[in-house]
Amino acid sequence: MTIPPPYYNSDPHSFGFSTARSRWPKILHTAIDDTASEISNREDIDAKAEGAQIIEEINQLIEELLTNSRLTPFSDLSIPGLRSYNETLSKIGEVTWLTGPWLFCECYLYRRLDTIFKNKSKWQHFDVFERLKRETFKSSALGIYELAITYKQLNSQIQVKKDDEMDLESLQLLFEEFVDISLWGNATDLSLLANASLDDIKSVQGKEARAKSSQNILCNDLPQAWDRLLSLPLAKRRIDFVLDNAGFELFTDLMLSLLLLDTKLIEKVVLHCKCRPWMVSDTMKKDYHILINDLKDPSIFGQNRIEIDFLVSKIESYRIQGKIELQESEFWTVDLDYWNLSPSETKFGGAELYKYFQNSCLVIVKGDLNYRKLTGDRHWPRDTPFTTAINTLASSKIHILALRTCKADVCAGLSPGKDEELCQYWKSLGNEYGELWCSSGKWAVISYSDGEK
Repeated sequence: MTIPPPYYNSDPHSFGFSTARSRWPKILHTAIDDTASEISNREDIDAKAEGAQIIEEINQLIEELLTNSRLTPFSDLSIPGLRSYNETLSKIGEVTWLTGPWLFCECYLYRRLDTIFKNKSKWQHFDVFERLKRETFKSSALGIYELAITYKQLNSQIQVKKDDEMDLESLQLLFEEFVDISLWGNATDLSLLANASLDDIKSVQGKEARAKSSQNILCNDLPQAWDRLLSLPLAKRRIDFVLDNAGFELFTDLMLSLLLLDTKLIEKVVLHCKCRPWMVSDTMKKDYHILINDLKDPSIFGQNRIEIDFLVSKIESYRIQGKIELQESEFWTVDLDYWNLSPSETKFGGAELYKYFQNSCLVIVKGDLNYRKLTGDRHWPRDTPFTTAINTLASSKIHILALRTCKADVCAGLSPGKDEELCQYWKSLGNEYGELWCSSGKWAVISYSDGEK
């Protein structure tokens, strides 16, 4: 098998081109603003002085980016994971901000930003993205209320039916509906929530709502994941989420987790978090606790308190019982793609995760960045089978379910001709490059690998 090259920031047909030139500088300028705001809240003179240094160093980073400077090796290797970046740089040679591999440069950017804070004693635990994560979550109040109401209604019906055991058709439809909600995250229009009873989900209207929502899912391997769930005894049904965004997307992941636990479809959920601020919105362990505390706060979410309190109590009850568990690993914020989830990657956590995932019923890999790492962020023809694009993971014995809305270039598993059709459609809307339909967030894929290829 020939491995295609990665996407580069120098390619105007790649979403990396505009990301590097427009989005990254904006993110760094916002980081400066939020640091300045935090400085004004600090009384410690040393903290204020260090904050001023941080702003100066972020400005230097912006200058490097805008002038297309060379990426340099990290000097402070006491911070975990940085050695990986230096090893990669030594292998691939000179890399500049506006011409280098998109995925590597993006990961390097966030590690550079993180080291600026980690090297200041008074700022080591400051999350420069926390304000954005929390404000985005608060802005999703309508969806949160609707999901909380729906969940309480469904839970009461599940409890009533528990003695009789729910039929498999109802369970599968619930599974599909809540996977869809988890897939679209903030992008969902919540049209699925119109069906709040088990009977409605099986109704003609319920089927129509799901059919409408699935029109933009370009490949859907969910039936294979469902079969995998049913193939194991309950005691062995642990699901792992490799999380993406904090806030509303994490909230929808928790909704799916609650559904699976309530219906006894699974025994345990493990949520895999980042161990540092990452890609602006990615989930850290503390973001879970912030989400729970924000949900408990009536000054933030003042409506539907009965439903929200019920929801929070269920989540926390499962966490206290050990049925919802939070984990983190350095592996998720090194530059390595997920082909390094293997026994041979012993430096940065890949081998430990590989071994851990052998006992997982299903590893649900969320979001766009994780999908890019699954596929190496490479120029795969978009009708390449998913199991080809994930390379050695296809034979890793890890059962992977990728839930991804398309917000970057790489994509696999499409039917022949579909990419060409969408490229033509995207250009017909007045866009210069048809290929960039794949970074619009309007389409999604649900892809499965049983790890047995």
